[in-house]
Amino acid sequence: MATSAALAAPGTTARGGATAQELDSRTHQALLGLYALDSRLQSWRSRVASLEHAAATLRRERASLRQELGADHTSLELGQRQLAVHLRALYEQGDVNTLAVMLGSGSLTKGLSRLDGMSRVADESRQIVAAAKAAHGRLVRSRLKMAAEGRRLERSLSEARAAEQRLAGTVAARRGYIASLRAQERLRAAQVQTVEAQAQTAQQRSQTLQPSTSSPPPTGKRQLVVSATCYDLPGHTATGMPVGPGVVAVDPSVIPLGTRLYVPGYGNGVAADVGSGIKGDTIDLWMTPSQCASWGRRTVTITID
Repeated sequence: MATSAALAAPGTTARGGATAQELDSRTHQALLGLYALDSRLQSWRSRVASLEHAAATLRRERASLRQELGADHTSLELGQRQLAVHLRALYEQGDVNTLAVMLGSGSLTKGLSRLDGMSRVADESRQIVAAAKAAHGRLVRSRLKMAAEGRRLERSLSEARAAEQRLAGTVAARRGYIASLRAQERLRAAQVQTVEAQAQTAQQRSQTLQPSTSSPPPTGKRQLVVSATCYDLPGHTATGMPVGPGVVAVDPSVIPLGTRLYVPGYGNGVAADVGSGIKGDTIDLWMTPSQCASWGRRTVTITID
């Protein structure tokens, strides 16, 4: 069966002579499409919030590193000044040389001790300066690494925000399409509000059914080989959606709820239900009893959007 009306362009209009069954079908497919879009929009909003948090953390770390670099620079300058003073005391005071030190000392032992002390102080100053330079180099490399990470985060955040804006525009267009159904087919305002409320409620309920994950929302189409069965139960799905053509039950750890997909021999559908028997690469397609009887169980390659 074809369910392409769920993905019809927002500007598509209904024929004036549409039957009540056709109107119900269009409304149902519009609801599925809106639910799928709302689910993806929520995923991208979560992604944007996560990236913004990471960017804020990185800004704090960079600010702390700048303070550390400033303190390290001050320590390095102080160490260099102290080393210069000690070197001048050894080499730049005219008569301060080995012979002068030895002759000016009361004994050989005192002279040697004086020379050893002056050299030791100079060596310690050199070690302090060398350690400060090494620490400064490490901090500079950390700053460069953080700067690169900041640029990567900014790119990811910019892309996520753009995706969020595009989806928000598509959601607005889809709601406009539902509003046009109301005007063209004289749907009552309460019915349209129910459609939108059901889509939002189903999306929120699906958050409790969907396994938690920190990975970004999938982009692009991919294919998956699954075992497809059918069911024809009346009522509502686990997400609160009314059952009908295009409703697909999935394992949300394999196919996220709200995902649009295409099933050969069935048509377009939306992952809007779960079941205790749906595990791994298995899906369950809603059909009418007569269609379900002829479907059986099939292995098909589905396309996931």
